[in-house]
Amino acid sequence: MKKKIILILIFLILSSFSMGQSLQDSINTVYPGNEFSKVATSIGQFLKLEYGAGGAGVAGAYTALAKGAVSMAWNPAGLGFVTSPELYMSQNTLYAGISSNYLGAGFPLGGANVLGISVQYMSSGDMEVTTLDYPDGTDEMFQANSMSLGLSFARRLTDRLSVGITGKYITESIYKETASTFGFDVGSNFDLGIYGLILGMSLQNFGGSARFDGPDLNYDMNTTKDIQGHPELTSRLLTDEWPLPIVFRMGLRADLVGGMSPWKKSLSNRFTLLVDANDPFDAALRGALGFEYAWHELFYVRGGYKIGYEWSVGYDVYEVEYNDAFDVGETYIDENDNKQWDAGEEFTDGLRVLVDTVKRDSWGSFYENGRYPFKNFSVGTGINYNLYGTKLLFDYSLSNMGILGAVQQVSLGMTF
Repeated sequence: MKKKIILILIFLILSSFSMGQSLQDSINTVYPGNEFSKVATSIGQFLKLEYGAGGAGVAGAYTALAKGAVSMAWNPAGLGFVTSPELYMSQNTLYAGISSNYLGAGFPLGGANVLGISVQYMSSGDMEVTTLDYPDGTDEMFQANSMSLGLSFARRLTDRLSVGITGKYITESIYKETASTFGFDVGSNFDLGIYGLILGMSLQNFGGSARFDGPDLNYDMNTTKDIQGHPELTSRLLTDEWPLPIVFRMGLRADLVGGMSPWKKSLSNRFTLLVDANDPFDAALRGALGFEYAWHELFYVRGGYKIGYEWSVGYDVYEVEYNDAFDVGETYIDENDNKQWDAGEEFTDGLRVLVDTVKRDSWGSFYENGRYPFKNFSVGTGINYNLYGTKLLFDYSLSNMGILGAVQQVSLGMTF
């Protein structure tokens, strides 16, 4: 009977992944670099950020490795590995003064069951209100904030399979307007029993849609202006609904040295290779490669590289032929010989002739090829120290975001 229940649960989890992926494929198909794209068509973009310096340090290749209280931001099945009460906090300093924070806690319930609570929060910081009458600012400040409150449950069904689910309340606000909805995450962590491979899968942000509403959408309207003395009615603009950014994650973990490695046994060293793919509702399929080295599970070194976060952009290359017989105008002299117009280059009359088409990546097309040689790379480190029976965890990560600069994240954890 127990085996049948386990098989049914596995089937339901895999069906959820399949249904979520089919839903995404039927609603949205994204082609990088094409005119058709779903970028900026969903609410709750903060849910796709990398919470926790451990996962950020391996460039997001964390679906199969995430365990403990931080796993609720990646794969709720990782919560099933909590054996003692655990607390995890993380602070991420983003670009343009934006910051994101995470707080998670896990509590064993006995019988291989674990309960978890989590908070994901992002804030824009203070911004000054501007209007048409006061374009330089009104001295009034406002913020754009986003928050998710999650309640998770995970269970170790066998010594090789853990499953988890998270229900969460999601809200976003800008100035006086807010939007709220509910969403769900479901995940699994499965030891394949083949060469020490572990497969992690999660479907995140599956749920409803939301629209912004608030007092600033009110306006006065007179429906019968032709009737003298007819009062104005207070009306409210109805905004469009926006769906949540569904993300399907799948990752593999392979211990090459130590850990569960079938090739090289070691009690003091562990080297883990990570491969991850995530397919967002509103963007193209992406991936990541990462590694984690652990010395006595006390000191950690991490690194990773993102794949598919930029795409090739095609440009037509023109030459200008000068001929007194032509006067078509609006062509330019390519003084820098970089096959694109740059500020300061003069226009001249002549005949533009298409001679070639070149492709550059989406960043290099505007910010020079090779200017950001380490974009998409992440590095990190961590310490897990046992202090009088309390395990203290410190993680740090540095991610190069190309034209957006470097992003740092610091995390602290405690296991009692």
